[in-house]
Amino acid sequence: MGSTAIAEPLPKTQRGKFYLYCRQNGLWPKEVTGHDPRTEARWFDRYCPIRNVTAKYPPTLLIHGTEDTDVPYSLSRDMDAKLTSAGVKHEFITVAGAGHGLTGAKPEEVARVADHAVQFIKAHTK
Repeated sequence: MGSTAIAEPLPKTQRGKFYLYCRQNGLWPKEVTGHDPRTEARWFDRYCPIRNVTAKYPPTLLIHGTEDTDVPYSLSRDMDAKLTSAGVKHEFITVAGAGHGLTGAKPEEVARVADHAVQFIKAHTK
């Protein structure tokens, strides 16, 4: 591992703080894997969905809030473009004003998106 910070389990009360600190400082990938994405970018290829899109990629539903501060909305927009260019069946649902996990979205909007997700899964599974 890249650090001794996670060599021993943290108390439950500290895990969220450690995660947030690592995310805010760009340390999470290195702390979890022991690899630095700045100097070893290719090591992360197998874990990066956008780097693995081919025409054989499964049907994909992207749901993203425009105010997500954990995962930038632009990453879903980029994935949408990559899926389109590869000819992959997919849909991209934008939830205006919603944060990560659709926090801040109206309950009826979350219900509508959840229903759409169920319909998408049913349409693309046998």
